[in-house]
Amino acid sequence: MQILWNELKKIMTWKIFVLLFIVNAIMYYMFIQFDIEHFPNGRPALDSYNIGIEMIEKYGTHMDEFEFADFKKTYDMQVEEINEFLQTRSDFVEAGMETYTELRNFDRENEELSALYSNLLFVENNDLVWELQERERLIGFYERKEEILGNYLKNAEPWQKERYFEMVEKGLYQVYSEVVISNFKTFILSVAITIVISVVIFISPIFLKDRMVQLHFIQYASKKGRSLYKTKVLAGFISTLLLITTLLIVYLSFYSLNNTSMYFGVPVHMFISGFNWYDPTFGQFIVLNIVAIYVLGLIMALLAMVFSSVVPNYIVLIGVQIPIIVGVIGYGLLYLITNIIAIWIPQSVAPTAYTSTLLIGIGLLMYMWKREKNRNILE
Repeated sequence: MQILWNELKKIMTWKIFVLLFIVNAIMYYMFIQFDIEHFPNGRPALDSYNIGIEMIEKYGTHMDEFEFADFKKTYDMQVEEINEFLQTRSDFVEAGMETYTELRNFDRENEELSALYSNLLFVENNDLVWELQERERLIGFYERKEEILGNYLKNAEPWQKERYFEMVEKGLYQVYSEVVISNFKTFILSVAITIVISVVIFISPIFLKDRMVQLHFIQYASKKGRSLYKTKVLAGFISTLLLITTLLIVYLSFYSLNNTSMYFGVPVHMFISGFNWYDPTFGQFIVLNIVAIYVLGLIMALLAMVFSSVVPNYIVLIGVQIPIIVGVIGYGLLYLITNIIAIWIPQSVAPTAYTSTLLIGIGLLMYMWKREKNRNILE
């Protein structure tokens, strides 16, 4: 236990924590901050968010035909309200836009009318007009829900059709605005990138640091020296778990400021944001992404330890890992994190990718362990 503790201390130095703080601060301000400080991002995203909360409070996490009729009734009442408002405005009456229908269908090529309409939206920031536009969009999606899903089914690949038939049979239609789940996907992708980079920086020196000062000669000469390899690997995994947990606590604390907990019970198929192989709730989807980040982080740590045990110096270590990191960040994370259950990706891709990469890493680690046990002290 004392040896394990010593190895943990060798990994978790103040220098590495300073470096990680700098890296995470840069990543936060460049990629993560925007999705926290600018959510919902303007109009009509704000209206989508607020209408979604209203829908959840009134109808729960699903909407049937009776509830949809009530939703349309609210829309009709707001149309009457905006009609009364427009008729009190002489500028709109003179422009021939004294009803909401006329307001929405005015001549867009007329500069005076366009200026009047833009002033209402962007200067006066009329909430009713913004909200009505979003309600219209949601109503349109609901009224065409069978048609939309049918079109996807018509153009589906053979390996997708069974799932689409299942959704049609179960009535898994899209109802809620995509603003919340889209924001989370963007946020968690940036967090995953940050954690991958942090793990690689954190774990990469674990073996190379000792070899650079030729400490392995002393280790091999001792009774427990060769078994130290396993202790280092264990320390590497423990350190990785602690790092990922700490970063997730920090970043998810930031995400909690977006105040999306009321959406946690909404099934992901209810959001207008594509279709999925499975039907988790939004809260379960968040947990799935967190689990995926843990698995991916451990895989990256495993590979970093393998490379650290064979490369001769830091330059080679960096050079070997850069293509892998670029590949994971630029290509892999879209499949392994944010779109892990998306129907446009074959159902087996994510499980196969995680399992095969993990097995390859474990195999390499076991090979390196056997190599260390038989390694000549003069190497």
